[in-house]
Amino acid sequence: ITIQDTTAPTFTVPESIALECDQDPTDLSLTGDVTDEADNCSTDLEATFTDAIADGACANESVITRTWTLTDDCDNTTTLIQTITIQDTTAPTFTVPESIALECDQDASDLTLTGDVTDEAD
Repeated sequence: ITIQDTTAPTFTVPESIALECDQDPTDLSLTGDVTDEADNCSTDLEATFTDAIADGACANESVITRTWTLTDDCDNTTTLIQTITIQDTTAPTFTVPESIALECDQDASDLTLTGDVTDEAD
């Protein structure tokens, strides 16, 4: 009688998610973690992940393909994919100069007269 484990472990992969560009995609409290790891023969299994990162539409955006893998003690493996989209949906902010009145002979394009925006942030 040969007893062998040919059944791959099971788990539930986190849902695909979108994060803002200032959030940390390695923070599993934001992206989610694997739940309910189970196997017919092995115990105390812990899934691991690797990330493949592709550029997004702008400099601060990307798409992370997170490959979750769970392997039991007999090398039976289950692999599932989670997609994490890093996006920038927050508009930049700034403060506009105060409204002013100019004389007709003054240059309205002269920022030393009209003022310039301040505290630009994104």
